[in-house]
Amino acid sequence: LIVTLALAVALLPSVQADSHGGGDHDHTALEDQMSAMNKAWRSIRRQIKDPAKNDSTLEYVAKVKKAAQKSVDMTPILAKEKSGADKKNFMAGYKKSMQRTVAMIGNLEAALKAGDNAKAEEIVGKINDARKEGHGKYKPED
Repeated sequence: LIVTLALAVALLPSVQADSHGGGDHDHTALEDQMSAMNKAWRSIRRQIKDPAKNDSTLEYVAKVKKAAQKSVDMTPILAKEKSGADKKNFMAGYKKSMQRTVAMIGNLEAALKAGDNAKAEEIVGKINDARKEGHGKYKPED
C-alpha cells in the first residue's frame, strides 16, 4: 500500500502537466493544435507593426496556418454534448468558422509578403474577433 501510494504521488505531477490546467475533460488533438496556434499568435500580435520583423512574423504565420488547417477537420470537445441534427449543425458551423480563419490567415500572409503592415494589423484584429467568437461557440469555458 505504501509503495502504491508513493508511486501515485510520484506520478501526480506528470498527470497534472498533461491535463492543460487540470480541467475535467480528456485531452484532445484539437487542443494541441490550438495551443500551437496560441503560442505563435501571441508573437504575431507583438511584432505585427514592425516591418523589420516581417520575416519572423511570416514564420509564426506559417505555424498558425498549418495548425489551423489541421484543426478544420477535428472535433471540438463540446460536440460530445450534441446529437443528431444539432451535432451536425454544430460541426458544420465549426468547420466553416475554421475555414474562414484559414482564409484570413492567408490574407495576413499576403499582406505581410507585400510589406503592408497596416493591412496586416487590420487583419490581425479581424482574426482576433473571429477567434473570440469561435472560442465562445466551440470551446468549453476554462
